[in-house]
Formats: sequence, C-alpha cells, structure tokens
Amino acid sequence: MSLPDKIFLIGMPGSGKTTAGKLLAEHLSVQFIDLDEQIEVKAESTIKEIFEEHDEEYFRELEQQTLQEVIKLTDKAVIATGGGTPCFFDNMDVMKASGLTVYIMTPLKTIEDRINHTERSKRPKFADGDLAEKLEQLNQERSAFYGEADIVWNGEHFSELLALLK
Repeated sequence: MSLPDKIFLIGMPGSGKTTAGKLLAEHLSVQFIDLDEQIEVKAESTIKEIFEEHDEEYFRELEQQTLQEVIKLTDKAVIATGGGTPCFFDNMDVMKASGLTVYIMTPLKTIEDRINHTERSKRPKFADGDLAEKLEQLNQERSAFYGEADIVWNGEHFSELLALLK
C-alpha cells in the first residue's frame, strides 16, 4: 500500500496515540503532530483550563478548527488526535478524505491502568468518579465512530502496525 501524506491516529484517551504516533513518524521520517498540543498552543491554555473556563462545545469547535488548519498547513505527517476528535462535526469524514485513519483499539483495562498511573486530573473527562465505568460509557458512545477507521490496530506491537500499513 502506498501511504498517504497524512496518517491520523484515533482512539480512546490513553490508548497510546501520542506514543505510537511519535514512533511511526520517526519510522516514516515525517513530522509528528499532537492535535491536543496544537489546540493548547492556539488557545494559550491547557485542555483542562479550556474545559474549566468554557465548556466542551467551545473545546470541540476549537478542536475542529485546529484539525482543519493542521490538515491545510501540513505536508506529510502522523497526527495523533484527541479521543473525541472523530466523534464531532464532520471530523472523521475530513480525516478520511485527507489521509489514512488508524484506530488504536487498546483494551479498556490497559487504558484504565495507564490513566491511573498518570495524573487523572489532567484529563477533564476522568478527573473524578469511577474510572472503569466512565471508560466503558465513553467507549460505547465512541465505538461507532472509531469503527469507521481505515485500519484497526490493537496497540500491542509496533511491528504489527507497520505490517498493517504495508
């Protein structure tokens, strides 16, 4: 398979999009872009602060604008999206029209362990409450969107991702 100029990594928060994205970009010798970092630069605020000072709707509009800017301004890149990016507006259609979408389908227990080992407070959707329950609910809400991806990878071995991209 001839790879498109842009590869979008989608999946649940904590699924490994940023980690895999950096490795993949290095392997392909292309730029790596973390959409959440781009949003923070644009807003001059952290994601947590954006949610606290505004609301999710404001964040999602900012996310959509930033995604479109990144697509227009970037040549070849691996782009790690936010967990909700493909689930709002026409973002999934835009990503699919602009490149290849890869769903990192990481088991929820693995995600729960990762989030518990990092600062939960940095993730607005998981700052408090039962993490396993919240992950299950969010996964149910988003799985149909994630299922539209061009490629599904289990997030386990990087070599498997490379094989799926060939």
